[in-house]
Amino acid sequence: MRVVGTLAAAVIALGGLTACDTIQGVSQTADKVKLCADAIQLLGFSPSSTDPQKALEETKAKATELEKLASSSPDEQVKKALDEAAKGMQNVNSAADWVTQKAALVEKVSTACGG
Repeated sequence: MRVVGTLAAAVIALGGLTACDTIQGVSQTADKVKLCADAIQLLGFSPSSTDPQKALEETKAKATELEKLASSSPDEQVKKALDEAAKGMQNVNSAADWVTQKAALVEKVSTACGG
């Protein structure tokens, strides 16, 4: 009887771990979805065309936000894509330059995020 009790306890514990793993997996997926949505929103930014200096400052500020998101990503592929996108935003020289880079960076992040 003692073996049956031990075996039952082990099965219950294993079932608990599976449930915890499932909950953790769902939580990580939800975190990734939110992180990716935030990143796409940052990349969707359109700088002001009336003030070129302000446009550059705003773009670099968005890049800094993107770097923060990258550092918080548990997914290495997403982290790499966000880092590359942030570097791309940091290296723009004008609003027109940002417009030409934007589509490629959004595509890269979307692909890494699974979309």
